[in-house]
Amino acid sequence: MSDPAVSVILPTYKRVQLLKRAIDSVCAQTFDDWELIVIDDGPSHDGTDRLVAGYGRRHGGRIVFIEQPNQGCNAARNAGIEAARGRYLAFLDADDEFKPAKLQRQLELFRLRPDLGLVFCDFSFVDLQGRFHDSVFDVDAPLARQVPYQEVAPGLRVCAPSLFEYLIRQYFIATIVGLVRRDMLADDIRFYVDNLYGRTEWMFYLDLSRRCRVGYVDEPLAVNHFVKGSISRTSRIRNSIDHRSLLRTMRSRYDDCSAEARHAIREQLAYTCRQLGMHSYKLFEYGAAARYFGEALCVEFDGTTVVYMMQSIARWISRFGRPGHEPRLRVSTQQ
Repeated sequence: MSDPAVSVILPTYKRVQLLKRAIDSVCAQTFDDWELIVIDDGPSHDGTDRLVAGYGRRHGGRIVFIEQPNQGCNAARNAGIEAARGRYLAFLDADDEFKPAKLQRQLELFRLRPDLGLVFCDFSFVDLQGRFHDSVFDVDAPLARQVPYQEVAPGLRVCAPSLFEYLIRQYFIATIVGLVRRDMLADDIRFYVDNLYGRTEWMFYLDLSRRCRVGYVDEPLAVNHFVKGSISRTSRIRNSIDHRSLLRTMRSRYDDCSAEARHAIREQLAYTCRQLGMHSYKLFEYGAAARYFGEALCVEFDGTTVVYMMQSIARWISRFGRPGHEPRLRVSTQQ
């Protein structure tokens, strides 16, 4: 059997009730030279193996099933990359779906510009209230439309080399919208596995944008379904804590980038620390609040933050005698 043009990598864990929609969206692609690699990051013990086996019988060797101990979705994606045979790699999550022309439209741009290493696209989303939004670029990611580009065909655009400078300021390339030329990854670009935060793929695409030219299809070609209970929807505070960790990693990882990009990281880190300081303060955890406000000030000076830090220290000393050494914040799934 010859190698497929595209390998679609789909991690899942206890999502059998949603997985059928995702797999069906791959099977419905107008471009049909693909393989689908499903990685059960668990194992799930919910019938995932039987569901995928059924698709495997209908589609022959085009469906590959991998089971691994639970390590997180990014470790599962990396396992899929290692197993993939396609020249191009696409990524899909178990609770999301591709629109029928996704692979076809992205590959059209690759054919016009074979020098590209990554092609992404706009996407639609369904929020937790069940409301459908046609374009994330129009609703949540306006910076995506400010990236300078050259239009090589209707809706098919090649980004200027400055894409990184925009992407570092706003996350707008979601996991499910990327189609990657596999040889661009070499042995060093993989999904970040040391943080469960739902946007760690941000660094995957940032790394690619530094290595290769990037294009995009200005059409919503995938649908992101917000799902209660997913990591990214579980706790606003938990996400802020993990986002802080991610930004600290990015600050060291991209310390050789432009002054503007480094400033963008510092600005986001300072904002996140201030938010965590306010959360701690409201929970009467004044030692943690002082530490978070102090970290924000070390990154970026702000007079209001100084006031909040001093108030936090004063309140902590009045109650316990001295500020805490490490930020501690109770994480509630009700946030």
